[in-house]
Amino acid sequence: MATKDAEASKRFSELCKIKYKDQAIWFLNGFWSDGVNSTEAAKVWNYIKKFVELDLLGPDRKGENGNELDQFWSAKFIEDMDGALPAIQRKEALRAIDHDNNGKMSAIEYFVWKYKKGVRETVDAPQGDNTEAIRKAQLALDKAQQQMSDCENKLSAQKQAEAQLKQAEKELEAAVADLLQQEESYRSQVEKLEGRTKDASLSTVQKSKAANELAQLKGEDPLPLRKAKITQEAALRKVQKQKQQVEAAIAELEAAYVKLEKNLAEAQEELDIIKNKPGGGKGAIWWMQREMFELDERLPKSKQKFDHSKPFNLEL
Repeated sequence: MATKDAEASKRFSELCKIKYKDQAIWFLNGFWSDGVNSTEAAKVWNYIKKFVELDLLGPDRKGENGNELDQFWSAKFIEDMDGALPAIQRKEALRAIDHDNNGKMSAIEYFVWKYKKGVRETVDAPQGDNTEAIRKAQLALDKAQQQMSDCENKLSAQKQAEAQLKQAEKELEAAVADLLQQEESYRSQVEKLEGRTKDASLSTVQKSKAANELAQLKGEDPLPLRKAKITQEAALRKVQKQKQQVEAAIAELEAAYVKLEKNLAEAQEELDIIKNKPGGGKGAIWWMQREMFELDERLPKSKQKFDHSKPFNLEL
């Protein structure tokens, strides 16, 4: 018995070292219909989100790649998820949870305590005989998640290009306004000088001077007007170039979404195959379907396949 307990403890310690998500899936797989169902799976999902959130606030900041919280953040987790406990009760709970006595709390240690399970029954909990099919579905889902990241990067690039276009259009608007002002000033000067050349009250010398100034003015645009024209032309070219960049960004994003929709359809097909066959692994199936639901919610509404006005629900 002691040997079996020691072996179970060793295996449990190994489970404590895998990622939060994988700890959760192991637990859900093993105890589905034995204290765990879709309702409890939703709670476990939120527990893992809290683990990741607090991990990112801790010293190592591993986030989703983490596996356990230190004493301080473990206490914070208990306080947030199980209500405020008196200091003595909280310390007792943390001691009871910390099976491997390393002063930290893994997700699976918390689940064993929370759902009153034993270490040996946890490590021996059945994981199903469809692990290869689940692995294949997970690979398809991973591919979709990577493509989603690519889409979001391209969406960010599109928004940046659109913001730059908006700024360029503002600069063009200002340049056009300045050009119109300089052209109006130029016309006013021309009209004034033309009037002086025809003014009978002026002497011949004065009219001749006005004529010379008029000729010079018509011979070459004054510097402010030349500068305004150059600025307006440059601003126009910038807008035209930026419009091309926006159009290219939109095209790239749409192509990325087409690829993503294909990836999501393939992942859903793999999941449906598993759901329609016996073999266990219901925790993994529920988790992947929830991840699909979350991915879908990140899509533009016009591309979403799920009804996100209602909470996720999957009965297995």
